[in-house]
Amino acid sequence: MDILGLIKRDHDEVKALFKEFEGLGPNAHVTRAKLAKKIMDSLVKHDEAEEQTLYDLLKERTEETDERVKLFEAYTEHEMASALIKSLHETDGESEEFLGKFSALQEAVEHHIKDEEGYVHKFAREVLEKDELEQLGPEFESAKKQIAVPN
Repeated sequence: MDILGLIKRDHDEVKALFKEFEGLGPNAHVTRAKLAKKIMDSLVKHDEAEEQTLYDLLKERTEETDERVKLFEAYTEHEMASALIKSLHETDGESEEFLGKFSALQEAVEHHIKDEEGYVHKFAREVLEKDELEQLGPEFESAKKQIAVPN
């Protein structure tokens, strides 16, 4: 599978996990904490691997202002998600504050996915050859495995 297919698969998985989180009852504290950690760890690995393998390459391949602005917007959305995740790690997982921040993370991630699958993937198909996209798939998966997540 090429990198864009792998990224889409990750997006679909994290959206399903967010939906599962939403469906948990108010007394599911342990399950909620484990699921939240799984989601946050997945996002950290995904975002960093995506930047290393796809975004950096796209940035190198274009000098067009509009495209670069869109790429930096995507980088910034990753930075915002990282900041929220860091804040969530410092927040009591059973508090209303945690749930509010986690909801904000979900909204930000869903917005980012929509933009990325719309613009960034289209741009990647224009700038990169099909065989390059195929070669980036294993690199993306390998990078995700090497990224450490906070405890």
